Amino acid sequence: MSRKRFSKEYRTYGEWLKAQPRTTEYARRIIRFHERFPNLSLNELRNTRLKDHDLSTASWNILNSQQKRDRKLSLQILRLMRKDVPFSKAVEKTGIHKKDVVRNLGKYLYKSKGKWKVTATDRIEVEMLIYDRDAGQISIVTTNSIDRSLIGSYFNAVNRALKTGDSSLLKRFDDIQIIDANGEEHSFVTDLDELYEIQDSQEEPEFLEIYGN
Repeated sequence: MSRKRFSKEYRTYGEWLKAQPRTTEYARRIIRFHERFPNLSLNELRNTRLKDHDLSTASWNILNSQQKRDRKLSLQILRLMRKDVPFSKAVEKTGIHKKDVVRNLGKYLYKSKGKWKVTATDRIEVEMLIYDRDAGQISIVTTNSIDRSLIGSYFNAVNRALKTGDSSLLKRFDDIQIIDANGEEHSFVTDLDELYEIQDSQEEPEFLEIYGN
């Protein structure tokens, strides 16, 4: 299948780029957008608004099931890249299409000196499991990478505490609260006996999708 023509004057983006110095703000904008959306024509790039191709700001609850799956996979890529895994290898590990990653990570994924980079933090919503002090095991919609990282650290501590019986591993989570997308506050279960009860109540322990930052 042949690639569509880039513009009336230029068959490819490469021809457009080399035709003359592309130093104006308009040209730099086209170059930036082409890096994100390489299949768009010049006219499409000219009329593109980043928010039209950006799902990162969309609320979790308005996404359909496929979009939720893509967001979770994209956040896995975000986590890997924050651990210095190159973008291409991170995409390969998850199997999601590059264009879907770009759309889901939005402004939190960018190019610098020809290489894909990610921001240190983000404000992307995603559903996660927690052990809530009042409600027990529930799912909440988190709103940022700091809370995702905190929940991941909490579950790591829970797993170690349950294996060793050392409740001191949970002490630092006593006074921490997570505020979900609905503005509701959640405190972590840090009582070891209660955690054993939660664990015992699970006929088949669920797979916990724990995010880093």
